Amino acid sequence: MQPEQKPPMVYRQTPEELFPQLKTSSRGLTGQEAAQRLAEDGYNELQTKTGINPLLIFINQFKSFIIYILLFAVVFSLIIGEYVDSIIILIILLANALIGFFQELSANRSLEALKKMAAIHATVLRDETWKNLNARELVLGDIIKVAAGDKTPADARLLEAVRLKADEAILTGESVPTEKISTVLDHQAHLGDQHNMLFSSTSVVTGNGLALVTATGMQTEIGSITRLLKETEEEQTPLQKRLDRFGKKLGSAIIAICFFIFALSYAKEWLTGTVTAEAFIAFAFIAISLAVAAVPTALPAVVTIALSIGVKRLLHKKTLVRRLSSVETLGSCDIICTDKTGTLTENQMTVRHAWTLAEQATVGGAGYEPVGEISAALDPLLFKIGLLCNNSSLHEKDGEWQITGDPTEAALLTSAAKAGLENSDQRLDEIPFDSDRKMMSVLVEEEEGRIMYTKGAPNQLLERCRRIRSGAQEIELTDKLRREIMARNDHYAAQALRVLAFACKPVAGPNDFLENDLVFVGLQAMIDPPRQDVIEAIARTRQAGIRVIMITGDYQETARAIGKEIGITGQLCSGTEMDRLDEQTLINKLEKGTNIFSRVVPEHKQRIISALQQMGHTVAMTGDGVNDAPALKKANIGVAVGSGTEVAKEASDFVLLDDSFTHIVNAIEEGRGIYDNIQKSIMLLLSGNLGEVLIIFLAVILGFNLPLTAVLLLWINMVTDGAPALAYSVDPYGREIMSRPPKPKDEEILPAPKLAIIGVLGVVGTFIALTIFDMYGGRSDLPEDIILGQTMVFNFVVIYEVVLVFVIRHSFRVPFFSNIWVWGSVLLSFTMQALIMYTPLHKVFKVVPLEPKELMVIFAGGLFIWAASIIYYAIARPLNNRFFTSAGKA
Repeated sequence: MQPEQKPPMVYRQTPEELFPQLKTSSRGLTGQEAAQRLAEDGYNELQTKTGINPLLIFINQFKSFIIYILLFAVVFSLIIGEYVDSIIILIILLANALIGFFQELSANRSLEALKKMAAIHATVLRDETWKNLNARELVLGDIIKVAAGDKTPADARLLEAVRLKADEAILTGESVPTEKISTVLDHQAHLGDQHNMLFSSTSVVTGNGLALVTATGMQTEIGSITRLLKETEEEQTPLQKRLDRFGKKLGSAIIAICFFIFALSYAKEWLTGTVTAEAFIAFAFIAISLAVAAVPTALPAVVTIALSIGVKRLLHKKTLVRRLSSVETLGSCDIICTDKTGTLTENQMTVRHAWTLAEQATVGGAGYEPVGEISAALDPLLFKIGLLCNNSSLHEKDGEWQITGDPTEAALLTSAAKAGLENSDQRLDEIPFDSDRKMMSVLVEEEEGRIMYTKGAPNQLLERCRRIRSGAQEIELTDKLRREIMARNDHYAAQALRVLAFACKPVAGPNDFLENDLVFVGLQAMIDPPRQDVIEAIARTRQAGIRVIMITGDYQETARAIGKEIGITGQLCSGTEMDRLDEQTLINKLEKGTNIFSRVVPEHKQRIISALQQMGHTVAMTGDGVNDAPALKKANIGVAVGSGTEVAKEASDFVLLDDSFTHIVNAIEEGRGIYDNIQKSIMLLLSGNLGEVLIIFLAVILGFNLPLTAVLLLWINMVTDGAPALAYSVDPYGREIMSRPPKPKDEEILPAPKLAIIGVLGVVGTFIALTIFDMYGGRSDLPEDIILGQTMVFNFVVIYEVVLVFVIRHSFRVPFFSNIWVWGSVLLSFTMQALIMYTPLHKVFKVVPLEPKELMVIFAGGLFIWAASIIYYAIARPLNNRFFTSAGKA
């Protein structure tokens, strides 16, 4: 059910114009009218998709071309009665599926989180009586009352506003609460500039007001974000794309080879006129054996477990992974789009500079913790006014400093604490802040009498001042001094600092508590400062060839100043300017180095990420607010900060547990290392499988018996290949890993130099294996000779792949003894091999125990492979170095 559309440009209409459109009045609705509208329009809640389907998640684990081939092998093996083969393959597939299933079971719950977020209560005028109702029962035309501490229950046009400020950071990204008014706006305004509007799920910081509900449910601004989340398709990770391409190419090659072998074998029998059903099944089984040999059976499990180990490593580094396949993606990303507030900055206003006519000083520290040095001895009265002319509070809870009230006033409390002042408030009266005067005054009882303390906008406050303090004295405030004060104000404002002026005067009687004839005291300039570790983190991303783009809802000058301080440079673009750009023009601006976007809305963020993806980039997006959620989901990888909204976390792939931007860089390093280790695993599995395929393929071509059965092939793939491939998951990373550029998006899973070593050693290994097979019954018709020959080839392939374990690590220049797990996996392979060779299990696997002289032949073959690898590297390494150098420059 779709609710009635909200009126257009509500903020540009007066209440008198809105009342008839919404069929209401200043007396609100009756209970009967509200019930009728609720029946017609539906509840004030967000529409969500159905919940997560565990069965669908489990089925998705089997969506791989390689797995399809193995499933076919299972079915065919069952049909021809090879139950052991089919059960072993099925166990492997189920184990892999269960690992992925349990890792991804808690996948995206974005819309459910949004729904919970909207489940609040509201004070509503019904039947001319104020009632406290569940916010889901609100309808268009309701009159609601809001006060400090409330969550806004729906989008609403303010009818009255008394010192009302709202924290809209989750929607706009602005770190400073927005001052609200009830008067009509006469110009078109973006979301953050609609000062006579309240928006669903934002918070009222100070003051109170009355408002007319103009949008509910999916028609609210947060409802628009919900629609964006529902419409946004998640991008495949680079690893998924590479593995998908790799699987399809490998699968196509496997099918072609299998059909070729089957057709060739069948043609030979047909020419001799001896075609039988048994022969047909035998040829088909040879083809199935070849398919099993060619498919890296352990690859799905190895990749899943390698990523799972990466998840645990990242958790130790304060990064929670929500989506398993995303672990590697950060290692491939070449652009990080980041929100400013709460991600690059503290989201805590901090006084940076203080100024009086006699002295100026910088104020150390960051955030609300009252720790930091003031560089010069200033008139303490400047900080005292900020302390007493204040309606906020500051307190410590669980080791963290928290505020109640306006962040700007909280910053003044912190600077006063740094100056050594404590609040001894003897307030007698107050003139509240309003948007016309742009100042606030309090009357305080002091030892020397009653004093009026005032703070406000510098230009407004100066007009009320006649004198100025210079040290401990008061002098006349001349035009020259006024220009000096405004020049200092402009200097701070140019750095995107928010500046407040402070003044005072003695009050002789009740009629003297007026904001005139004041004595100017000084200025305090504040900003939401960058996090302390951000500058170094951004420098590291630049070194790693990664571009950082700031996307914020804050003002352009603020974004420019923060960007300059932390090292994000380049051209700027505002949300208003973006509205005039088509997609190609936006792409052109990004290509020319636009790195700072200000005053943006959620749709802008998605457009930016989409444009970057069209340019071929792998994009990571960081953020903390509701306004970031669609972009987090659209990006190749979404990173939410720990203190952010649940909506942002649920839309993301990663959550930074302590909000440190540095952990993004650590995660990138971990992602690159994980990708290197996955490459090693794929090289090991492929090189072994290539040798196995060549052995069977050439054996059929040359008229040999089948050198390896399907069960023996599976054993090799899972034990001899699988265990070392898993051990690669904890291999150490190279020190230069953050000094090289990101991998090109179109690069295959294995580049040319890696494929070359696989090919060369695969050919050498095949030659040795077939030579041994020919020596031990490769052409014999006697079953015992055939089994001995198969046993010899089986054991040689095991030795061959153990040698490959160390050859591949050498190609990545990993220290020989640096990973005890690799050595343990090799020992496990030898132990398991001995177990099936020299126990009754050899009957199950249809092999025979070998004599010492036969083992010597096998070990000699292994030494030959090792020698071949040394010769290869001596010739190829200089060529490979030139390849990697040119790839890095590209």
